[in-house]
Amino acid sequence: MALSESQAMTVRGKEHFYARLQGYSCSGVPLRNASNEIIGVASLSSIDRGSAGDSLFAQQLLGAAASRIQETLFLRDFKDAAIVSVAVPGRRELIKGAELVAVDERGTILGATSAAHKLTDVDAHSDLTGRAFDQVFGTDLGSLDRVPGRVMSVRRDKGPLLELWTRTLMESTKAFPGFRKQKEISNRRNLPSTFKELVAGSQVLAAICERAKTSFDHSIPVLIEGETGTGKSALIKVLVGNARSLTVDCAALSGADDDRDYIRSLIEQARIAGGLEQGTTLIFDNVDEMPSFAQDMFRCLLEETEAAADQAIRILSTSRKPLREAVTNGSFRDDFYYLLSGMSVVLPPVRERESPEILARAVAESIGTSNANFDKGALKAIRHYDWPGNVREMRNVLRQAVLHGDGQSISALDLAIAQPNGSPARKLAKLHVCDEEQIILDALRSASWNVSRAARTLGMGRATIHRKMNGFGISRPT
Repeated sequence: MALSESQAMTVRGKEHFYARLQGYSCSGVPLRNASNEIIGVASLSSIDRGSAGDSLFAQQLLGAAASRIQETLFLRDFKDAAIVSVAVPGRRELIKGAELVAVDERGTILGATSAAHKLTDVDAHSDLTGRAFDQVFGTDLGSLDRVPGRVMSVRRDKGPLLELWTRTLMESTKAFPGFRKQKEISNRRNLPSTFKELVAGSQVLAAICERAKTSFDHSIPVLIEGETGTGKSALIKVLVGNARSLTVDCAALSGADDDRDYIRSLIEQARIAGGLEQGTTLIFDNVDEMPSFAQDMFRCLLEETEAAADQAIRILSTSRKPLREAVTNGSFRDDFYYLLSGMSVVLPPVRERESPEILARAVAESIGTSNANFDKGALKAIRHYDWPGNVREMRNVLRQAVLHGDGQSISALDLAIAQPNGSPARKLAKLHVCDEEQIILDALRSASWNVSRAARTLGMGRATIHRKMNGFGISRPT
């Protein structure tokens, strides 16, 4: 059936035609070569225990084996090309690897493994071949080399967030545009580009991150708490690096049968396949929103691994709310809490950082605006605004400020205009900007001295802004 349907299939219990087979569960997954042609099938039969999780695990195990076989054939057939790995961060499969894409020196896709097209807006696998890599994945090959650790996160239009990194370079003497030789990058720090941004402007936060790293390196479970946008995900990227990890988005779990089967399958993989014992980091994102059934299942797993002699599992958890309060009000198991919080850290919000203006410069650098200067009014606004969305909000505001500013400096008005919701007057009040004369000057400069455009920006009439310009002695520069 797997061969005839060209897809993974499972037949369980009474679904079997022959009565003598109704006590079994049989799964099959097609095997494919480098050209994505079916060359065989991998199958697995077991006693049917009535659990859908068993079938899910069998298909994932067979799928991992089929992927490994295709990967081996793919690397052999495309040994003269560059190989790029493509994966969705936080994937739900523990034992499934990334998809591979082969690219020639012109940046043209030569081939890809079986499910690579499902990560793009391309409808069929065959449509990938011959397409330009940058058009399909939204970045060129040279850009991958310019990202620390050569890992890049990109989002193509409305598609999923993807992680790209170079698996192998061409063996020939030809080099891709933008790539440096391996010896030139061997000493680069293998840290995400967000690390400098994460601790910028706060020695306290730098010390917190150092403590978290020490605990994580010694396999102590780390619970990371903090408001949205304070850098919890960025810290996890710093801690895990390029090592193997599995993220469980607890906020996406419910009491549905599919989620229960997924958790059972995940835990079976850890116990049977030994996936977690091979150095995988298990990440519980939004752990404060984990349903009670999942708390029970994972608690049992962590207690088993805690008792093991060789505890190679590393546990990271994030929570937007203090998890101890959830224990107090009875919505979170206290025994599970202590398994997760071998060491707890709370990331301070931007408003509590010692020098938020240093953070703003680091964020500006990370979005490619390192040459943009902040005037005095902008620096004052950055220090006084409370930044409820923290670093995430700051990044969005700076992008808009650069986009709509004059391209040379960022003013308090540029920041105010970039604020979501509310009139310009309310935004300016929020940001504690400087005097009215400076506001008008900033608006005129941002509008290239187009009075009508500056008036619209400030929410006032053209006659009003002319009157104020005369009152302050402001005139268009010659």
